[in-house]
Amino acid sequence: MRFHQLTGLALGAMLLTQAAPAAAQQFSLSPQIGLYVPTDVMYDVGTTGDVYKLRAGPSFGARVGLLFANRIGLDVSGSYVPTTFRLRNGSTEISSEPARLFNGAGQIVVFLIPASSPLTVFVNGGVGVVSRGGVAFTSEAAKSNVSGVFGGGAAIRLGPIGLHVGADLFAYNATYQGAQAAAQELKQLDVQLHMGLGVPFGK
Repeated sequence: MRFHQLTGLALGAMLLTQAAPAAAQQFSLSPQIGLYVPTDVMYDVGTTGDVYKLRAGPSFGARVGLLFANRIGLDVSGSYVPTTFRLRNGSTEISSEPARLFNGAGQIVVFLIPASSPLTVFVNGGVGVVSRGGVAFTSEAAKSNVSGVFGGGAAIRLGPIGLHVGADLFAYNATYQGAQAAAQELKQLDVQLHMGLGVPFGK
């Protein structure tokens, strides 16, 4: 999934709010920044101790939120992550190549404290997509994977604007095939930390 596809996902959510104004109380648009942290290796050579792993990188994106009630809503988000793909042997870095990630998610949000409160806490879960590109992934990897996503966070009202912070966990299986190795599929657990300012629209 490319960046323009993630943008289309967000635009689709905005059109949904216009198509069903009676059902939704309010929607918001939140530009956001964060940090994307892959926690597992993508390829393990095994016999030599060499492993391939994506490095953590900054993320830039946006989130569209649709509030159906005081305790339930829908979020659609997308982020771009510039990073590197490293080959390591223990603590020694053998090589690194530029890479880029795109991730998007559609999630149900449950507010443990009502969304209308000055301070609220929420949990969320849904389905996401993780897509990889750049020199490191020219031909050696499955480019996109569907992922389960779940997480949580908190938000505070700053007048008409809301500040939110949170974390999402992307859990999926990724296949990578190095230049001299057979294909290998390993489970990935990637953490997306995010912070954004939400601008409300509607009621």
